[in-house]
Amino acid sequence: MIKQHNGAFLVNDTAANDPACQAAMASYMQQLRREEQRRHAIRQAAAAGNDLGQFEIWHISDRD
Repeated sequence: MIKQHNGAFLVNDTAANDPACQAAMASYMQQLRREEQRRHAIRQAAAAGNDLGQFEIWHISDRD
């Protein structure tokens, strides 16, 4: 087994030489980086006390 992408994937020789597998692994690693950046930005905004625009108070009543 061969470690790829800093140990995130263990692949055999065939997958290590397959361009489709390499592209899929690279794409997945990019997706993980984007998600990490998004989570970091959300945490920074929440820590700074910024309104994230996702919480509201709804007054729901059956007696309109």
